[in-house]
Amino acid sequence: MRTYTGVLVLMMALLTGPPRAQAQVRQDINSILGPDQTLLVNAMMDYIDAGVVQQHCNMSMITGDNIHSDWDFLPFHRTYLEGMEDYLWSLGPPYRDWVPLPKWDPNTPTPFPFRVVDPDCGSFTCDFGAAATCLNPHNWDPQQLLPPHLQLTVQPGPLNDLCDFNMSPTFPDPSNGGDCCPNGLSRRIEWPYHDNVHIVMRDPPPAGGLFGVMGNFRSPAAPIFWLWHAYVDDIWKRWEMNCPVVALPTVDLYMKDTPKVVESERDRGEEPNIDNGPMWVSEDIWVRRDEVGGVQFLDQEHQDPDHYTMGGTNRVYVRVRNRGSTASAPGIPLNLYWAKAATALSWDSFWNGSITTPALMGEQIDVPHSLPSIPAGGSWIEVFEWNAPDPAIYGAVGTDPIFWANEPWHFCLLARVVDGLPMPETSDLNGNVKNNNNIIWKNLSVVNITGNIVGNPWPDDKIFGASVMTGDAWGNGGTFDLVFKNPSTYKGNPITEEAEVRVTLDAPLWSLLEAGGMQMENMRVSREERFQLIVTGNPAKLKNITYPPGRRYLAHVSFNFLAKKLSGQPEFDYDMVQEKNGAAVGGERYHIIVPGRPGFYADAGPDKNISPSTATDLSANGIGEPAIYNWYDPDGNLIHTGSDLSVSPEISTKYKLEVIAETDGVKDYDEVEVKVKEHEITNIAPNPTIGTTLVHYRLTNATSAYLVLTMPYSGVNNQYILNVAGDQTTLNLDALPPGVYTLILVVNGLQKDVRTLTVL
Repeated sequence: MRTYTGVLVLMMALLTGPPRAQAQVRQDINSILGPDQTLLVNAMMDYIDAGVVQQHCNMSMITGDNIHSDWDFLPFHRTYLEGMEDYLWSLGPPYRDWVPLPKWDPNTPTPFPFRVVDPDCGSFTCDFGAAATCLNPHNWDPQQLLPPHLQLTVQPGPLNDLCDFNMSPTFPDPSNGGDCCPNGLSRRIEWPYHDNVHIVMRDPPPAGGLFGVMGNFRSPAAPIFWLWHAYVDDIWKRWEMNCPVVALPTVDLYMKDTPKVVESERDRGEEPNIDNGPMWVSEDIWVRRDEVGGVQFLDQEHQDPDHYTMGGTNRVYVRVRNRGSTASAPGIPLNLYWAKAATALSWDSFWNGSITTPALMGEQIDVPHSLPSIPAGGSWIEVFEWNAPDPAIYGAVGTDPIFWANEPWHFCLLARVVDGLPMPETSDLNGNVKNNNNIIWKNLSVVNITGNIVGNPWPDDKIFGASVMTGDAWGNGGTFDLVFKNPSTYKGNPITEEAEVRVTLDAPLWSLLEAGGMQMENMRVSREERFQLIVTGNPAKLKNITYPPGRRYLAHVSFNFLAKKLSGQPEFDYDMVQEKNGAAVGGERYHIIVPGRPGFYADAGPDKNISPSTATDLSANGIGEPAIYNWYDPDGNLIHTGSDLSVSPEISTKYKLEVIAETDGVKDYDEVEVKVKEHEITNIAPNPTIGTTLVHYRLTNATSAYLVLTMPYSGVNNQYILNVAGDQTTLNLDALPPGVYTLILVVNGLQKDVRTLTVL
């Protein structure tokens, strides 16, 4: 919903006069009865786990800024609280009554049910010196009064009441550890008021001892931490709603464009969004094909929608938040739309049902839903039912089966709250979402490594991924880049360190890439006949692709994990972005789920030595499960599919073996070298022998050569000089005792061949 900006803000400040009454967004924890306090604290401790507390630690370690910088302190903790609030809302009544989270005034004792520390406090790494303990706070009654400068009553003079401060800085400033503005709102709340509460609660008893948990970055393990920061957040909210310098509307419904991540620039509801995106990964809209235990809202992990032919339906959930200080009026409409997944989408033709070639490309889902009244600081999840279109109607779009028959080509979702206030929009969908906090967009394909492949487009491969449309959605044509990269806010091992990422283009798109000069970065051609490339670095780019007006073509991104690099990490994210002049116009996020599995090793067998113009058999050792075995020549050309093959190279050649597990596409590689002998003993006759034998040999560019005849423990070590221009020599063996001898060919000072010779 549009917030008031520019001249309108100034007019309101002049017309409204003194600040409005103090906004009381959050209820006081002491207004909740004891049994309900116990219910609440138990639910909070279910939410608090090692990952949640680790997130608090992670923010404290971000280079440049930190969790208490003048920029990050207030917005980080508000976002942090939202995670808890979203969880409580998902539990249903009565927990929804405690969204927004109640606040605790540190001038009152900690309520008894909250005098606990979650046992997950010590189950992860968050080391900040000896003070990082999980002990109970030593003082549950800090008795800290709200100082006058943080109260709302306007007092004469500067810097002595809440409305005398500005939000400073206005952008992340890593200098001096992010501390730039001693008279900014954030700093005046944090020090000494916020910090003193932590200090007083943590301090050890007079006899000495370790600090309590409220004195270190594990403090979110104590449920009272959350109620205390809800109180701090309410001070900021009162400033937002009552001070003319801000003058936010009393009702502001919005939805988050970007996930709740530990980063300095995150979606706080401002217009435009201060988070640089991507704009198509909202977690406030998601699809469920099934419900865990039949309970709605419990599992908010997005699933790809299905087309149901035998009954059933997808449920699309949309979370709407009220960042204002007053409950919204009931009846505000929420609209939901779908479009075929694409990196280029404009508003609103791709969403309103007007594009029906080659098939219906998008339309509104259901009629607009009327939202209930949403309390100040609260939220609501609206549910739509939707049966996605039959994938078969898009079968003719791609020129290769990979784009439709064997891989899903998914859907984008778009939600819009329409409240009647100004909502500037253009055909630039990415700009619309960034500039309007009441529009969200989701373009995400879930790639379940063991679940989303149907059939086998190629007998020599296993492809796990998803397709997306690229091109011009505005009818003007233009030159674009396709960028493939790890998300900037992603935490964990990037998928490019554990998997082979491949990009397969539709034939017309490959032609456009060729017409633009095959310009690319961190990519190499893998299978030209399949219009396929492999990502070799981050970010990877296909550049200078010029699309004709209105033309769009498919691309497919796939992931094959490498057996030797599997870390056990179960989920990954990867982005494909379409850019024009370096700016994103749209994109697709891939969420990859890989189940745990035992590793394996490709084994091409030992190296081989052969004579010229002869053949040898190569054989791959099996991996103990169904697999594809591919053999490649040194130029990367596939020469055989199968575990065994026969080769007869003219020169020494290395062959690469690729082993692809049938179940999940996990692969490994090995090499075997077939060495064509330059120098060899070609024949010994007779053998066994009495007296003499004729040795045939072959030399190539030799400057010296000789034979060594030896037998262990016999004392025999005879040498026979060879004519490097010849090909045979006679050995006189009359003086040798009977036995089995080793005959060694030495050329240019190096051993080149070995045979066995028996003397009778």
